[in-house]
Amino acid sequence: MKRGLFLRRYLRDVRVCALLLTPVAGLIGVSVAEAAPRHSQTWYVSANAPAGGDGSATAPFNSISQLVTVYGPGDTIMIEPAPVGTVLNGGLPLLPGQRLIGDGPPVVKSSASLIPNGPPVMVSSGASSLPQITNTTTYLNGDAVELASNTVVENLVIVGPARGGIYGQDALNVTISGNDISGVNTTGAPGFVVQPFFSSSYIDGGGTYLESGINAGWAAILLDTDSGSSSIAVSNNYIHDGACGDGIDIRGMNTGDVTAQVTSNYITRLIQCSKVGTIEGIGTQVTGSSHMRATLVGNTEANTGSPGANMDSLFVDPAESGTLTETIDQNVYMNGIGGASTNGFEYIVSNGNGTSSVTISNSYFENNPGDMLQELNFAGEAAKATLILDNVTVVQTTIDRGNPAYAMPPGTLTGATNTGDCLDIVSNGFNDTTTFQMIDSSFTACDNNGIEVLSNQATGNGPAGNIHTIALDIRNSTSSGAQFYNLWVNVVSPLTNLSIKVQDTDLSLSKNGVAAAFDLQPTGTTTNYAIDLGGGTLGSIGGNCIFGGAIYNLEATGYNVFAKHDWWGTPSGPPAGTVHESKAGYTINDGSPLKHAPPACQ
Repeated sequence: MKRGLFLRRYLRDVRVCALLLTPVAGLIGVSVAEAAPRHSQTWYVSANAPAGGDGSATAPFNSISQLVTVYGPGDTIMIEPAPVGTVLNGGLPLLPGQRLIGDGPPVVKSSASLIPNGPPVMVSSGASSLPQITNTTTYLNGDAVELASNTVVENLVIVGPARGGIYGQDALNVTISGNDISGVNTTGAPGFVVQPFFSSSYIDGGGTYLESGINAGWAAILLDTDSGSSSIAVSNNYIHDGACGDGIDIRGMNTGDVTAQVTSNYITRLIQCSKVGTIEGIGTQVTGSSHMRATLVGNTEANTGSPGANMDSLFVDPAESGTLTETIDQNVYMNGIGGASTNGFEYIVSNGNGTSSVTISNSYFENNPGDMLQELNFAGEAAKATLILDNVTVVQTTIDRGNPAYAMPPGTLTGATNTGDCLDIVSNGFNDTTTFQMIDSSFTACDNNGIEVLSNQATGNGPAGNIHTIALDIRNSTSSGAQFYNLWVNVVSPLTNLSIKVQDTDLSLSKNGVAAAFDLQPTGTTTNYAIDLGGGTLGSIGGNCIFGGAIYNLEATGYNVFAKHDWWGTPSGPPAGTVHESKAGYTINDGSPLKHAPPACQ
């Protein structure tokens, strides 16, 4: 048994025995049944208190080791302010029902949003005296605070722990609020593991199996629920200047059932060290048959990552038979730092047959070197993935890795993600269903493609057979001015159902490629499909702006496309040669063109 675990259990056993022996020691006229229950107490600990304290407000303990010999379930622990740099060292294992509070004024304060009308961000208060703790030892594996069920951690400064700031394993119903956490995971310990998956490829059947997944750094706040039902609240924390750790990670495992509220946290300047393969700002994950309902509101992630890092600011990872429903509202992401695998938002269904959905609303993403947003359904057992964007703004990706050899214009890529798209959607597993809806949203300054959709089953990712369904519904939105495609649907291997509806949307002005394209490659088939940009069977009213493509305004291969009642840049309809069907026997219906520019491009 590890020494730290032995010590923690020994101390708890000592307290339990003391409680049990108290009535027994009074056998003269006192029965066990008559013993008074233990009342919760408040204990005080100060890093600069003199020795010999009794844990009272007037004589605080001066070490965590003194505290843990006397505290009990339900107690309140007050960490007293001390001059900056005077820190209580040693992990603190909480008992059920305890409250761990930093005494004194708030250690974080609200500052202005990074964008106009955005959510405020939490930053350090700047006080010269703060309630500070850390854990540079191996006790509790280097975590500063270990949670138990029904515990609260508020108003602490946690700096430079060997592993995490706050960790909970089956700590049900916890609240973590108003803390300042920095410099976590100085040992580079792995924490969150991106579950095994097949990578995607532009080559028919291509894709590499990452059998071990990808290790991320241990998080400042990491909460694992293996069994039971837990309600988690994480709010108003400032997580910054990491050593090699994630920000906030929440995982459901086995049969765990999690409801999580993650609100108004500011995450910035996290870095990736060589011991891990990725860093996540806020990560959620389900494995086994666990369930999670996560609500993220008013969080900000900015200037995260380091040169060459795989930095994913918002990371969603359903796997196995887990079920995950996530709502992200009023999120701000700015200035990703890293390599091509840096993302503002990555939603990767790693494997299994689970059902997941993510809704992002009223959010802003700006300046990222990789794909800004990703919906990657990499499962191979009939998984269902849904992404909904409602009033989401994406501005500027900063790499253009190009496209495959059969694209327009042709490129040299074989790997099909991390290319610099504003949104990358991939389905590569047997019988999977991938759904995307975009409402009142805008993608601009995409340095590769605006919206790229790839259907290509990786060989070995489930039984041989078709991907089941890809469905897109895009309304009242913009994907304009991309380097290559503003919208590209690319079907490489057999697909059962394809449904695309676009209306009142600006798809204009491709700098070096095609404004909108729908391509069935020679290796692919589609059993049932409907592509409706106006006047087709899906009920699109048209009203799209489709002009200014450097090669074509609209191109299709092996599909019939309806594109009626759209604006082609001129009252007379698409100029000659700008609308092109590449395969004989198929047509693009661009009749009844609009005579005036519709609201989508005004």
